[in-house]
Amino acid sequence: KQWYQRRVRGDEDIMSCVASVEEEEEEGDNDENGDEDQASFILCSLSSLYRTTHSYRLLAGAQDRLKFPFSVCCNNLGSVFITDWEAGLIYQLENIEDEVCRMVSFPSAYGMAAVGDTIYVTSEADHHLYMVNLATHEKTDLGNFHSPDGICYLSGYVYTVEEQNNHVRGMTSFGDSSFTFGNNNGHFTMSKPGGVSVYTEKELLAVCDRGNKRITVWDRLGTPLHIIPLPQHPDCCSYAGYGILVVGTSEGEVLFVDLDCRQHVFTWTNKQLKYPGFITGVAVDNRQNVYICDPKNHRVIKVYR
Repeated sequence: KQWYQRRVRGDEDIMSCVASVEEEEEEGDNDENGDEDQASFILCSLSSLYRTTHSYRLLAGAQDRLKFPFSVCCNNLGSVFITDWEAGLIYQLENIEDEVCRMVSFPSAYGMAAVGDTIYVTSEADHHLYMVNLATHEKTDLGNFHSPDGICYLSGYVYTVEEQNNHVRGMTSFGDSSFTFGNNNGHFTMSKPGGVSVYTEKELLAVCDRGNKRITVWDRLGTPLHIIPLPQHPDCCSYAGYGILVVGTSEGEVLFVDLDCRQHVFTWTNKQLKYPGFITGVAVDNRQNVYICDPKNHRVIKVYR
């Protein structure tokens, strides 16, 4: 309970959920296992914040239905970006319910990060990282990578996961200089890393260490800090605020991870998400709505806050 209140202090809507759960607990039978009570309380309270799930297969204003939506991200201005790998398009929406305001042609778009009117995106076709100006559609080649996957942006640096090399490459946003970490760090050495996200308040990096079923946490210079074991293989991730990381898994479920307490908190099951085949992208917007890429079923799932 203290963990939960620390996460959401000051949010009246959330605390009303806490009150309703407390009333239900008082009316019900007392459980002899205190740990189970606390776990159940956290799961019920956090899950109750997300009330509606909707699947989008056709975006308003788009030329065609989604074919293979591979990645999704949100910028600091509230826009949502979706890459359709098979269609070779990147969609920009002010909100996923709104009509598409921009479409950028980009063959085999893979990982993606957005900052204002600039997006950083990797191409599976040539394994290069590009910086794309959305206003002019101008593309700047930032170099070649080995099996680039997840991307994130932090304080003037772009961090790109190179799956084959089992490391993360950090470079300036214009590709001037770079450094790597993760492939020769002892116990922190990664295996088949996937997504990467930024713990904004502390300027830390959380990396999906897929092969080792864990999240590894690093500072912005690539110094290893700690490890969070997971029950499934993490494929992609996005920071949700309050120290919480949302993780999409190869098994088609979504995990919520507390970066401060260094533990997996609860799971959105495959059944709750209407059976995605596997999850290739997750994002959280500035209203804390969660977006989930389910390419096998040709859809993006939005779970409303």
